[in-house]
Amino acid sequence: MPNHDSQARDDKRAARVRPIREVAYADSPLGRVLVAATDSGLCAVYLGDDDAALLATLHASFPVAGTAAGVLAETAASAIAAYLRNEAPLPAFPLDPIGTPFQQLVWQALCTIPRGSTRTYGQLAQELGLPTGAARAVGRACASNSLAIVVPCHRALGSDGRLHGFRWGIERKRALLALEGVFLPLL
Repeated sequence: MPNHDSQARDDKRAARVRPIREVAYADSPLGRVLVAATDSGLCAVYLGDDDAALLATLHASFPVAGTAAGVLAETAASAIAAYLRNEAPLPAFPLDPIGTPFQQLVWQALCTIPRGSTRTYGQLAQELGLPTGAARAVGRACASNSLAIVVPCHRALGSDGRLHGFRWGIERKRALLALEGVFLPLL
């Protein structure tokens, strides 16, 4: 099996040159939402409690990030917040995900999981035609997703059907799934 981790590091270094042009924030039931966009589309949707911490995380991932407000980022931030309040469906936005080809393949597969459904990392690996044992690589690709909610990595579960990590916190993952009609036992 190819070493996706070293490929990820090399590809991420090359990908970081795309500058962020827009950043916007919104309040939601899950805390603050930060949305960032390049000229090509959304590249980051982060969840957190503090704008400064979210912006610091963005700058750590995108060192050339700008912080000007813009129409795409503001529209997306408002729409995502409305989705999280269960007021409206999540519209489609142009996306500019920054990751390795393998990560982007996994992220595309995540986007095929409908609202109200989940898949295990192993099921995703199998759907992608990956060899047995690739579930961990799929899990790492999910963990690298910078587009929370719009690339629904929260719909991916461990092989036991339980919540196993979420960049923005397990309770946020549980809340997102509940919003979408998926209720998991508190274990």
